[in-house]
Amino acid sequence: MSIAYRILVCCCLSYIISQFYRSANAVIGPDLMRELHLTPDDLGILTGAFFITFAVSQFPVGIALDRWGPRRTIIATLVIAFIGAVWFANGDGLLELTLARIVLGIGCGALLTGPLVLFGRWFAPEKFATISGILIAVGNLGVIASTAPLAWFSQTYGWRAAFYVSAAFTVLLIVLSWFVLRDDPAPAKSKTRQGESLADTIRGIGDVVRNPSFPYLFVIIFTAYATFISLLGLWSGPYLHDVHGLDTTARGEVLIFMAVGAAIGYFLWGPLDRVFNTRKWLIGVGVGIQVICLGIIVLISGLSVLTVGIILTVTAVMNGSTVMIFAHARSVFPPELAGRGITTLNIGTMGGAAFQQILTGYLMAWLTPIGTQPTEMAYRIVFGLQALLLASALAFYLRGPDAKPGMMRQ
Repeated sequence: MSIAYRILVCCCLSYIISQFYRSANAVIGPDLMRELHLTPDDLGILTGAFFITFAVSQFPVGIALDRWGPRRTIIATLVIAFIGAVWFANGDGLLELTLARIVLGIGCGALLTGPLVLFGRWFAPEKFATISGILIAVGNLGVIASTAPLAWFSQTYGWRAAFYVSAAFTVLLIVLSWFVLRDDPAPAKSKTRQGESLADTIRGIGDVVRNPSFPYLFVIIFTAYATFISLLGLWSGPYLHDVHGLDTTARGEVLIFMAVGAAIGYFLWGPLDRVFNTRKWLIGVGVGIQVICLGIIVLISGLSVLTVGIILTVTAVMNGSTVMIFAHARSVFPPELAGRGITTLNIGTMGGAAFQQILTGYLMAWLTPIGTQPTEMAYRIVFGLQALLLASALAFYLRGPDAKPGMMRQ
């Protein structure tokens, strides 16, 4: 196996643990609420804390990626993730668990963007969307692990034990990354990047933000992933419990179809930019169908569990189109700004997720009287708000320029 593909495998394994940490609350959320006496808005804060700090961490992560290289940045953040996992496993109460989620958010901050920078150096430009799709698809095994497998493990051994196991896996990733990752096929290029002054490195963030394509990319990335992860990582589990009466195991069985659907979607959408020679319109189709799926749940009451499961799975498959956003970004920013460009946009990914989760948490608390559980109408209102945000973001994004595979920078 070539060095490039060994790097791909290593990065995929690291992204698995990142996806697990960010999605685990969907299954264990009701257990946390019952055991620690949390309210819906508490759960929204606890879940959203990961995404807030993940988003904030993208500024220093972007600088570190371009200045000190992906290898050292990825290893350092994995160490922080290990600390957060152990802290969460020992947490007792909202404050401790929220602080642990904050540390986890920092620890996972380079586990998507770091690999994307590496792929830009180790693979041909026209393969970037495909390789990125593989990363996100395989990483989705972490989402799958956070559904039915986590539900079974939590019922058998407890949610704390699950986080001890994930912490041990993180240690293995630190060791693997140390031996496998390499910053650049040409070591001299890495030294050149490290020679950039810190002031120039920081000014590069301004160059990223001033790029004409940046607003369109930021708005869609702020909303698209946030809507999906808020469904999978926060509200789908409680919705299936409160509206359809599913227990932990049954919720996990439904959510695993979403997770598998998302993985399939990333594999399917990745190569399509070379087939249709467009990225913008592929995103338009995928995100547009997600809006329609949410609209069905919002407008039609009394849907069966089977129907809801199919709708949520289709939504997950369509979410695979968002891999094109990073391919679009990779064609816009020059190589020397690749780390800062991708991480600055990724602030939108995680910032949007935090915004939606906290916003919908407060909305759900406002719609739910104290001492009662949320009604189907409350969930339909929450999903309706998400659909509206997603549709508005898509309409704005489609006003911007396309980024065809032939436009990818060398």
